[in-house]
Amino acid sequence: MKMTAAQEREKQAKLKALRKELDQDIQEQLEEKNALEDLTGAQKFQIESLREEDLQDPKKAKLVVEALIFASSKPLTPAEIRKVTKVLTVGQIEKIVAELKEDYQKTERCFELLEIAGGFELSTKREFAPWILKIELQRKARQATQSALETLAILAYKQPLTRAEIEALRGVDTSGVLNTLMEKNFIKITGKKEVPGRPFMYGTTEKFLEHFGLKELRDLPSIEEIRQMVDSSVKKEELIGAKKIVDVPQDGTTPSSEAPAQEESAEESNNNNQ
Repeated sequence: MKMTAAQEREKQAKLKALRKELDQDIQEQLEEKNALEDLTGAQKFQIESLREEDLQDPKKAKLVVEALIFASSKPLTPAEIRKVTKVLTVGQIEKIVAELKEDYQKTERCFELLEIAGGFELSTKREFAPWILKIELQRKARQATQSALETLAILAYKQPLTRAEIEALRGVDTSGVLNTLMEKNFIKITGKKEVPGRPFMYGTTEKFLEHFGLKELRDLPSIEEIRQMVDSSVKKEELIGAKKIVDVPQDGTTPSSEAPAQEESAEESNNNNQ
């Protein structure tokens, strides 16, 4: 029976979709093979030791799906999970996800399993957001304090400097830090640099000296003094956890640790002769 034009187009479309799917599978296999070659011996052994038949056990399959969603940094789709497990179907994965949701609800966990952008993601419940925000604020406060101290140290020794010059030394944006330090009155604008754009130049204030117990900037320790304090307080051997056992002289002679052995040998020889 001769196919109609519409049936012929439908057949060609199905064949095209099948070729596209096969090409995609081949590409994914090649990418996985290349990725395996970049792994270390132990990592490659772990991957190669995986047995897909283990996922026939419902308990094992459930734990694997849960681990994949937990470890993912973004919502994980059923199709992505299927590609990893190879033996689980999309329907089986969706059933497992539904079971996990029910388990979390029954046990009243602090997190829940959400469906986002066609994928699944573990997320802390909203009621715990204030606690998480509090620890996040503490972390940001520590970072801000460290950034402020670094910026103050640079200005104290090299002022006056422009924002661009400070950022060139620190390697990060300092606009927020400079604003904070100015609000706290630790730094001030001391003028404008005579270059295109005439950027502001910054320096420390009297409050900076007062806060750090300095009479004037000349009372700051020199770089050499700081280096000596660090060298005297932290020994290299203690820092790296190494113990110096043998001293090797620079002139290439016998190490000093062998000298006692040679002296003992000489003493024994004299005693035997006597």
